[in-house]
Amino acid sequence: MTISSSTEPLRRILAGGAKAERRPLVVFAILSLISAVAGAITPWLTGSILFSAQRTNASQLIWLLAALASAIGVAIVCNVSRHVVAERLKLRVAADLRMKVARKAAHATTEIAGQFSSSQVATMVTRDIEKVSSYPAARIRLVASVIGLLVVSAYLLVISWPIALLVLVGVPTFMWLTAQIAKPLEGRQDLHRDKLGTVAALSGDIGLGLRILRGLGAEPIARGRLTMASEATEAAGVRVARIEAALLISGQVLPGLFLAGLVWLGGHLAASGALPATSLVTFYAASAYLVVPISTATGFNRTRSAARVAAKRIFSVLDTAAKPWHGTVTPVPVTADIVDSITGTLVCAGSLSVVSCDDPEALGRRLSGISGKAAKLDGQSLKSYSLAELRTAVRYQGARSTMFSGTVREMLDPKSQFNDADIATALHAAAADDILSRLDGGLDGRIHTDGRSVSGGQRQRLALARSLLGDPAYLVLVEPTTALDAVTEVEVARRVVDYRRGRTTVVLARGGAFCAVADDVITLKETTHV
Repeated sequence: MTISSSTEPLRRILAGGAKAERRPLVVFAILSLISAVAGAITPWLTGSILFSAQRTNASQLIWLLAALASAIGVAIVCNVSRHVVAERLKLRVAADLRMKVARKAAHATTEIAGQFSSSQVATMVTRDIEKVSSYPAARIRLVASVIGLLVVSAYLLVISWPIALLVLVGVPTFMWLTAQIAKPLEGRQDLHRDKLGTVAALSGDIGLGLRILRGLGAEPIARGRLTMASEATEAAGVRVARIEAALLISGQVLPGLFLAGLVWLGGHLAASGALPATSLVTFYAASAYLVVPISTATGFNRTRSAARVAAKRIFSVLDTAAKPWHGTVTPVPVTADIVDSITGTLVCAGSLSVVSCDDPEALGRRLSGISGKAAKLDGQSLKSYSLAELRTAVRYQGARSTMFSGTVREMLDPKSQFNDADIATALHAAAADDILSRLDGGLDGRIHTDGRSVSGGQRQRLALARSLLGDPAYLVLVEPTTALDAVTEVEVARRVVDYRRGRTTVVLARGGAFCAVADDVITLKETTHV
């Protein structure tokens, strides 16, 4: 991995954010610079005060004491203020990145789902974005500390050029050493991040499919895979920790060695008479300040490595190309036949058709215009219609529908478009009205992430109610009743038929109660219409 390849994603991700957050970045940079300069001149003011006191220059002494008090006060105020600005900047950068990822996920849902699991995307939105958002402030802190170093070096050059030379050579050398120690960190963090993604994906799969695993008796196999992935993640984490420990040690040892060298040189010059006593005080105070740039460089290298690794993951999502939608035809006809372009399956307008096939998800996506090869509606490909109008007219519910956490009302109607009566009607049509009586708060009762606070059958009926709400002209359902018992399935089929009468509904299922009430039952074998 070259420096350019690892830096490019981070640079491109933060480029837009830097423009949007230019004001807080400038404010933070100014506060950091003032704080660094105020801290850097404090040793010089201290030595000057002692020199003025020896010469009994009262007026000069008063001015210098006032300047020292002002420098200390300004440094304190700027330090507190910059930390507040840094936290706000971090939150705003993180929020901006989350919005970018959310927008990309909304526009390239299929492409992203084919490359990343939901748990991997969740890890990017939480851990990775937090690491990237810490980088801009860390970089400014490093620049400010270097400027402070130059200020110290300037007045040390007046006091003693050998000391100034040691500072100008020694501090950058020790900062370079911390960068060399941190070099392996990025590669190890990259590997550790991959392992974490694998564990997150496995954990999500096991959580969602636990009932299936129990039914198959495959729990030990899943547990074994998760254990192996966890052990590999632990080993990768230990390797990362070793480098981070070396960095922490270097952040203490290297400044200590440098300070010891400066103290030895200062003492030697003072003993030989080449350094006055007042200048020696300035020198000692300055040598303590010079620990700051080295420690700042150590922290910056850790932050930069973590940010680069995280940025590659985020950039891989943001760089995912969404297939453009070129359709412009309007309006979408509400009573027209749908013909699958591959199997030739005909779904008559206004009917409830049950289709049995080997790959219901693929057929369902074609019939709703989601996949690359779309069905034809009124003789035209679904791709030729305006996307906004098509999504309003045609609704698709897959075998596994996502369900966000929140109240029942928010889950069914996230845009708050319908009143309680409309929602109650949709719940009744899905035979899900009894679920409200079991939740505290009814429509305001809370549903956990992905519907884990309800049973599989309840979750499926709630998802069906969400699809029915709004009464779309065309509704495509994939295996909508697989988690229901036979009695409930019959009741759901009967109610859906009554609710959707006169509108086009396609149920992709192998048998079941919908066959008994359907207008058409179509069986497909190996893409051949039977």
